[in-house]
Amino acid sequence: MLASLLLLGKKRRNGDPAPELATEPSEGPPGDREMTFWEHLEELRTRLLRSLLYITVGSVVGWIYYQPILKWVTHPVEPALTTLKVPILVFQNVAEPFLLQLQVSVAAGIALAFPFVLYEVLAFVWPALYPHEKRFALQLVPLSLALFLLGVATVYGLLPPAFLWLLNFTPKEPPSLILNFGRQYIWLVVKLMVAMGLVFQMPLVLMFLGRLGLVSARGLLRYWRHAIIAIFTISAIITPTWDPINMTLWAMPIVVLYFLSVLLVALVQRSNREP
Repeated sequence: MLASLLLLGKKRRNGDPAPELATEPSEGPPGDREMTFWEHLEELRTRLLRSLLYITVGSVVGWIYYQPILKWVTHPVEPALTTLKVPILVFQNVAEPFLLQLQVSVAAGIALAFPFVLYEVLAFVWPALYPHEKRFALQLVPLSLALFLLGVATVYGLLPPAFLWLLNFTPKEPPSLILNFGRQYIWLVVKLMVAMGLVFQMPLVLMFLGRLGLVSARGLLRYWRHAIIAIFTISAIITPTWDPINMTLWAMPIVVLYFLSVLLVALVQRSNREP
């Protein structure tokens, strides 16, 4: 994800079809012929249409497997709701179940199509890259995907204690009922997963800035206290609860990532100094 955004700004200089990403990059410079503006637009249009096709196919798959996907998304809150004997989903009108299935299917389609869309982005800019840029991109892309999935898994693991902490405030007397509206809950989970997945791109951002010489490992260590404050602020924004315990639980993985980023930036700086 991050790698595709970093590479989008590159100007494409070769009109030949994009090579397979699995092949070894050539050691020569990019092609000499510069594509015309209309050639750029035509290929961009083709790749956008392919990306939309991938998302459409993924959405159909999401529609077919809607029930397992919905069960997976709602699983983090099920233990808390079962313990407190409150309903898990409530729909406000007859159209809500259909709209929820449509939204979940599209979200699943985007997730399933993302690797293929990322390939289209890389294939578009690939001929414009020099060999060392291609090697750097091939290293960043799988790392970016792995970090995003790690962020999603972190949310999946932290949601149960967060929801249980909130639901423990439900009064026992008089008897109370929590109306957990389906669409609101689903999109809360999706937004939290996307937000944490993006936050987990921090090591790649700092590595890229370190490669450009804009940050250093020494500087990151010098301002670690400021970083901790910023991390807890971000955690307060994305956390469904603002209590100190849950906020700390959500912030600790990001703190670990920050100090891991310091190590990665140090390695990048060392590689920059090598001839």
